[in-house]
Amino acid sequence: MEDDYESLPTGKLSAQLLAGAAAGIAEHSVMYPVDVVKTRMQSLRPHPVADYRGIGHAVTQIVQLEGIRTPFRGLSAVVVGAGPAHALYFAAYESIKRHLSPRNPGHSSAANFCAGGIATLIHDGF
Repeated sequence: MEDDYESLPTGKLSAQLLAGAAAGIAEHSVMYPVDVVKTRMQSLRPHPVADYRGIGHAVTQIVQLEGIRTPFRGLSAVVVGAGPAHALYFAAYESIKRHLSPRNPGHSSAANFCAGGIATLIHDGF
């Protein structure tokens, strides 16, 4: 039988850091190629051959003309920053949430809201 989600151990700092880093790296790895296409489509001075009729056409053109690796160019730099930043965010959020609502952590909307805001400030400062 599976453990109830709420009963899973979340108090360990190492688990929080690892979970945050993994989530951040996964999110940025999936979204990075989408951001590349979005940026290309929004560019005021696009590449001379960049005549995109839509998202699918843009992806096709970028891959055909520049190679399959082009949408991922620069991803390693993003991953290097995303891992530590998201690890810090997740650990800060969990710690602040427990500090603001020690009797019933995770069940106070106000504590969750404040923890999210403070953790965001910490994350963005990193």
